[in-house]
Amino acid sequence: MLEKLTISYKKMNIDDITYKDRSEFLRGFATIIRKNNCSNQDEKTMFSIIGKYFGFEEGFCQKSFEHLMENKYISEMPSVFSNELIAQFFIRDAMNIMAQTQSMSDTALKWLKQTVNANKIDFVVEKID
Repeated sequence: MLEKLTISYKKMNIDDITYKDRSEFLRGFATIIRKNNCSNQDEKTMFSIIGKYFGFEEGFCQKSFEHLMENKYISEMPSVFSNELIAQFFIRDAMNIMAQTQSMSDTALKWLKQTVNANKIDFVVEKID
């Protein structure tokens, strides 16, 4: 299952993604996981894969995930990206990951919709059962 999820990362050129967007992507995914109450092991695996792809140290990703629920410094504001392409990439990947792991809570879905609105993109976000 997780092999399918990592394919889309190989299609994006990491040099085309700013450090701010990389951080925003990881923070956004962390926010979704927190809204899902960190209840799915596959989410932890994907958090590590995303972090590694974007150049974050493995130890940083592990500690971030371990302290996700109590870390008051992770903003829950919608993720805002530098351009529409990156925003769509984030929304699409988050939706795919949550569909694969079957872990999309209503709270996480609402947050994704807010992220779509904050980025002013035309994207339909629906819960996939």
